[in-house]
Amino acid sequence: MAGKQPEILKGRRVSALKRQTEGIASKPVSNVIGKRVRQARLSQELTLQVLYERIQIESGFEMGQPTLTRIELGTRSVYDYEVAALARALQVDARWLLGLIDQP
Repeated sequence: MAGKQPEILKGRRVSALKRQTEGIASKPVSNVIGKRVRQARLSQELTLQVLYERIQIESGFEMGQPTLTRIELGTRSVYDYEVAALARALQVDARWLLGLIDQP
């Protein structure tokens, strides 16, 4: 059994997550934080431009608006250092972004 894909994952890219909506698979998602990044950004009434600027100031690297959009839509994977930068810029716990805790 070692190395075999579980039945539920057959025919799917292991690196891409699948959302299940009422038993029907929807588009593949490449990250688990997109919805929460968007939720935190909108709750603070931040534009993508302001979030981009915060990331640049707080973390010292660029994560452009197209990249942020793709992260929010779940179509782009996110590196660990990007999770940390997003959490810092949004002033939330990285564990919350990852869905490990319920409160930001």
